[in-house]
Amino acid sequence: MSARVARAEDLEAVLPVLRAARAESPLGVQLINPDSEAVSELLRAWFGMENSSLIIAEVDDAIVGLALVQLIDVNLFSDIAYLHIEALYVDKEHRRRGVGRALMHQIAVVAARSAGERVVTMPLTGARSEQRFLSGLGFVPAGSRRIAETAALLRRLEQPAGARDKRVRGIDELIARRRRSRGLPETPPRGLSLVELADRAERQDRPDQDAHHDPIDPVDRDDRVDRDGQDGASSSMQVSRDVQTRRPDSSATAIS
Repeated sequence: MSARVARAEDLEAVLPVLRAARAESPLGVQLINPDSEAVSELLRAWFGMENSSLIIAEVDDAIVGLALVQLIDVNLFSDIAYLHIEALYVDKEHRRRGVGRALMHQIAVVAARSAGERVVTMPLTGARSEQRFLSGLGFVPAGSRRIAETAALLRRLEQPAGARDKRVRGIDELIARRRRSRGLPETPPRGLSLVELADRAERQDRPDQDAHHDPIDPVDRDDRVDRDGQDGASSSMQVSRDVQTRRPDSSATAIS
């Protein structure tokens, strides 16, 4: 199973999944006709729009999920750029298998590369399972929508599915609130830029292709060098101390 940004040749194969997503929309038949003949044309129009991306998930080369996202730039109603998820949908037969997580992982990478500071979504179906899925990834309510920081989402997705670190999350949220209250810009986790976080996320997805790259994070590498230097210094000091306090060898002791 994998997720990627779709290409033009994928559009026809996306249509069945898109129709299924339309059928589950809570807006109902008043606004949506799942069998509309215009879906193909509308999809191509969306695909050609500036700042729009179609992300697909595949299992055995079959498309089983999709996400429609669009970068919203700074405007009269937003002081920051953010990536809006228009739709996130997984085929019923492939739910609870990590497909949604893979789609969200690719969404976070797209957000980071397009300088979107937030990822915003309005759940497509409104189902309780969808709400739990978003909450598990750190999305919090923002009016009728849910919102998550791109950097925090990337870091959360690096953890194994089901793993939770409430203490770390609580500290991150506390620091973020304090920085906002002081009018300071928010700092990405561990001081890394969004682009660096996206690069690291993609390296983890392709360990074999990037085997020639140093897998150690720059911050970790610096920490390791510092630790090695400290360990070396401590060893030298210990050796020097032993030499100074060592008793003379009995063969060299003078007899008075």
